[in-house]
Amino acid sequence: MNVSPPKWADQFLRWYCNPKYLEEIEGDIYELFERRSETKGSNLAKIKFVWDVFRFFRWSNINRINSDYNSINQLMLFRNYLKLGFRNIEKNLVPSSINIFGLAIAICFAISIFIFIDVQLNMDSFHTKSDRIYQITNYVEQDGSEELWSDSPITLGPSLLKDHSSVEAFTRVDYRNASVKSGNDVFDELTILVDPSFFEIFDFPLLSGDKKALYQKNQVVISKNMAIKYFSDKEPLGQVLSFKFSNGKIKKMTVGAVLDEYPYNSSIIYDFFIPFENFVDLEPGTINDWGYLTDATFILMKDEKSISAMEDTYNDYVALQNESDPEWKVTSFYPFPLEDVSTNSWQIVSPVAGGGHPVGLIALTVISLFLLGMACFNFMNIAVVSAAKRLKEIALRKVMGGVRKEIIEQFLVENLLQCFFALIIGALLSYFLLLPLFNMMVPEMDIQFRTTNPLTMVLFLVGLLLGVGLVSGAYPSFYISKFDTITIFKGHQKFGSKNLFSKVMLGLQFFLSVITIVGCLVFLDQSIYLGNKDWGYDPKNTMSIYVTDNAQYELLKSKVSDHPAITDVTASDYLIGRGLGVSSLEVEGRQLPIRHVGVSEGYENAFGLRLKEGRFISDHTLDRQSGVVINEKFVQIMGWHENAIGKTFTFNNVRRTVVGVVENFHYFNFFSEIGPVMFKGLEDENVHYLTVRTRPNQMASVEQFIRTTWQEIAPNDPFDRIFQEDVFDEFYQENRSNILIILLITGIAIVLVCLGLYGLLSFNIEGKLKEFSVRKVLGAKPKAIVAVVSKQYVWVLLIAFLIGAPLGSMGMMNLVIQVFPESKEVTALPFIVAMVIIVITLIMTVAGQIKKAIKVNPAELLRSE
Repeated sequence: MNVSPPKWADQFLRWYCNPKYLEEIEGDIYELFERRSETKGSNLAKIKFVWDVFRFFRWSNINRINSDYNSINQLMLFRNYLKLGFRNIEKNLVPSSINIFGLAIAICFAISIFIFIDVQLNMDSFHTKSDRIYQITNYVEQDGSEELWSDSPITLGPSLLKDHSSVEAFTRVDYRNASVKSGNDVFDELTILVDPSFFEIFDFPLLSGDKKALYQKNQVVISKNMAIKYFSDKEPLGQVLSFKFSNGKIKKMTVGAVLDEYPYNSSIIYDFFIPFENFVDLEPGTINDWGYLTDATFILMKDEKSISAMEDTYNDYVALQNESDPEWKVTSFYPFPLEDVSTNSWQIVSPVAGGGHPVGLIALTVISLFLLGMACFNFMNIAVVSAAKRLKEIALRKVMGGVRKEIIEQFLVENLLQCFFALIIGALLSYFLLLPLFNMMVPEMDIQFRTTNPLTMVLFLVGLLLGVGLVSGAYPSFYISKFDTITIFKGHQKFGSKNLFSKVMLGLQFFLSVITIVGCLVFLDQSIYLGNKDWGYDPKNTMSIYVTDNAQYELLKSKVSDHPAITDVTASDYLIGRGLGVSSLEVEGRQLPIRHVGVSEGYENAFGLRLKEGRFISDHTLDRQSGVVINEKFVQIMGWHENAIGKTFTFNNVRRTVVGVVENFHYFNFFSEIGPVMFKGLEDENVHYLTVRTRPNQMASVEQFIRTTWQEIAPNDPFDRIFQEDVFDEFYQENRSNILIILLITGIAIVLVCLGLYGLLSFNIEGKLKEFSVRKVLGAKPKAIVAVVSKQYVWVLLIAFLIGAPLGSMGMMNLVIQVFPESKEVTALPFIVAMVIIVITLIMTVAGQIKKAIKVNPAELLRSE
């Protein structure tokens, strides 16, 4: 039996070998193959033959002339493909513009979202030691469930440094409100106490001074913005600032350093850094108390891998903390890597780093993919249908010797050329339009056209170009190139209005647009609902003024109580909307996390709280010491639906009695679920707010009166007044931003679907003008022609809506439930509005084309027939 060597190896030899040596080499290795087959077997002979083929693959044996010729030929072909691409864009300017502009819009949104996500996922990565920095958080057991808290025992950092040689340094962060004074300027500011190693752990850029300023107890480090705010054009270094803290203690500190602008991807941004050594003066006796919680503890490890070795030792610290504060039951400590702190801040209670909910990032990513998909389907549809004008070109090329591979390459290059233009336009739109628009709609954001790693941006843009180019151009290229030459020349190769692929692509485009539009309208409906939602109390005509102590409160109260426009004056230690006290108490054997406010008589009238049963707290001694008013959520959790009045529990070692129940009210914002709240009697040493309620339309005059009075009684303290109607401004600003972004996305989806339908319809009508002419000659009315044009698109749109609308609604509601605890049920309104918007915009889009079909002149069009 004759045995042949591997064909592929023989073909490879003939491809690379110089013709001068091919006969000699081929004869030698064939002779060797035959000998080996007889002596050593066919399998070994084939292996040796392959080895001989590769052994002769040397520079001296390679056919360099053909190789160079092929390279030059390929280069010339590519240049010709580009020329044809430019000519076809110019020749088919309208459909090409639709393709390029549609892709550019989707690419613009994709680039902007990619930059936004890159910033969010790389927060704080600019710190050179970020891989070794951890925040020690703790899980706290509350009513049978666990919450992750940023707060940690004040002694935890020093203990970790002392007990673990793998810990290089630590720093604590402790918030302090203070009145900051420079000359005659006084402002209420948020300051933080930090350990001197803070700027050795974190790499915040320094504008002037020395980061070691924190080693001096009487020096402070400030941000660039504060240097401008307090000292304008003066040199801030060496200037003295006076800090009056909420407990009345005053510290005079010298500016030792000024920070430069914060990096754009920093989640930790503060203005005043005060040495932690001052904590001893502000909170005497608590520096070694395991029960005192500071706002955050960061540690720097000597080795990033050594953090796992510490986990087994946390239990000792848990026992120390729980022994010091039995009501605050820590179950475990957890070290969060610095770069994960921001992305997980949504699940951390009282986080020190800013960050958004991951659901928003996921939603934006999905929407971006949907928009890209719509643009690609639009591109594919128009590319396939537009080939009707190029059928004879394709057939002629095949007759002249062109192979299918070359036709595929030509169409792919043309598609990539259009995608390249779309990428350039999309990047410019993102830089000059969309990102500035995002920053305008969301003022607290500052998204810049860059990524944390420039190579990431380059790879993304290249990947986007190739991905979109191949996805949108692959099918048209392969589909068009397979047409038979004879069928084309006979005129039997027709496609367009009856082409199944076009309908499928249009249906998918409609489907994605319906999902996007309905989902956006469902979210919009929820946002509008929350924007108009009742707070649970009446914030109108209510103003609060921050006071430093009870003496200041009593003095101000005596001055304003007799004002004829003021109906109520009261006091509290916390302010609804600016944060309530947080504690844990044991009620009937259950550990319950609660929010609490210390109030004086008349508080319910000043805030318009709605009493459900019982009464509110008075200023009588017994009431102030033991009476409490709770909200409906407290009643619901404890199951006191029938007999809440008179129930008792212990709080701060005092037996408390429930004297009243108020309706649930929102004390933070509508993103947060309402929890149990307790109003208790106000202790004199905890007075921080004086609140007044005015008669309607009298707030401006009352504010001016109190401001003037304040200058008389406390000229060295800032006049910090809060209108209760403004406490949720941050939420409403975010809600308005969400609405604007949703409207923008809806608009983009509508534009893309309109562009796709316009491009497809213009081609189809162009190809059926003779049919319409014949119909008109035979007596067809305009109504019949409109029906012929629109019938197929109506069914495609209807099917896409029936499938896409429920999916868009369900998907968005799953997101809404994650973000809004008190969302409303989905109504038919978003579906109706979506359908009306789509129908109206599509009618406007196709009206011109249908008008063209109706007004066709049969005499002119059929003259050549």
